[in-house]
Amino acid sequence: MKELIAKLVKDVDIDEATAKKVVIVVKDFLDDKLPGPISAQVNNALDGVGSDQIDGALDGVKGLFGKK
Repeated sequence: MKELIAKLVKDVDIDEATAKKVVIVVKDFLDDKLPGPISAQVNNALDGVGSDQIDGALDGVKGLFGKK
């Protein structure tokens, strides 16, 4: 999550506290909308488990929308 917060601070030019709030809101939103296994992968990626987790989560989300 720290990496994403830092990216938001740099790219969007917002302060760190606001960036953290944004990440938490998006994380909570995705938790509510995504199936459990995909939500878990997204949470793991945000918690810094690894970039391969992000790829897996993105593939799962693409699958929900019929994309490959």
